[in-house]
Amino acid sequence: MLETEVALWRPPAAVQVAGDELATLRAIPLFRDLKDAELKRLAKLLHERHYEPGEVVFREGQTGAGMYIIKQGAVDIVLRMADGGEQAVVSLGDRQFFGELALLESSPRTATCVVRKPSVLLGLFQPDLEQLLDRDSKLGARVVWNLARMTGLRLRELSDLMRARAAAATPAAPVPK
Repeated sequence: MLETEVALWRPPAAVQVAGDELATLRAIPLFRDLKDAELKRLAKLLHERHYEPGEVVFREGQTGAGMYIIKQGAVDIVLRMADGGEQAVVSLGDRQFFGELALLESSPRTATCVVRKPSVLLGLFQPDLEQLLDRDSKLGARVVWNLARMTGLRLRELSDLMRARAAAATPAAPVPK
């Protein structure tokens, strides 16, 4: 599946590093603390692809290949429901990112990503991260460290959400008279 997800992307050599790419990368928490020279090296690894509304970036259950940055546009993250329907659980726009766990493991995607309006996405795939770790281990390690911190933050947020939902579902104890 890795080949399927990556196959239609323009290779990194064709992506021109411009000020808007640097601003986009700087807005991503994974890269916010990187210096301009580091961002430029990272930007040279990015793949670019244009999408039209309704196109699917990846499907739930498909093996993940990497993460995506919305340079311009909007996408919906959609979950398959138990009744067979689908529900958009989050909408993302300019300078947001998704799919970052696929940089660390090739496991099935937990949701489907559908493009909501004309979009330009930047892709960073597992082989790109591995190449960065080989060629510039210091920069690669910073990216992986930031990825680990972001993953921990998102897990904590999910735990807090689950606790809040569980507390809301628990009936209140009767007040003594």
